[in-house]
Amino acid sequence: MRTTLNISDAILAELRSLAAESNRPLREVLEETLQRGLAATGNRKKRVKIQPVRAGIKPAYQGMSMNQLYDQLEAEERRR
Repeated sequence: MRTTLNISDAILAELRSLAAESNRPLREVLEETLQRGLAATGNRKKRVKIQPVRAGIKPAYQGMSMNQLYDQLEAEERRR
């Protein structure tokens, strides 16, 4: 994937130096550096599996967004 990053000149120079020393492309060195940094943070959150539960919503309301559902319920309440 292509993206544009703003990197300080000092960091870019260091990355280019590492790439030249290891005879690898800058992209490869940058990617490896980012992967190591992410792994070092240890801040990776575990994925949570959410089980869907039937809410007992009337068929007429199924497929609506929460805002649409709220608006519909509010309109019905006003009619009463």
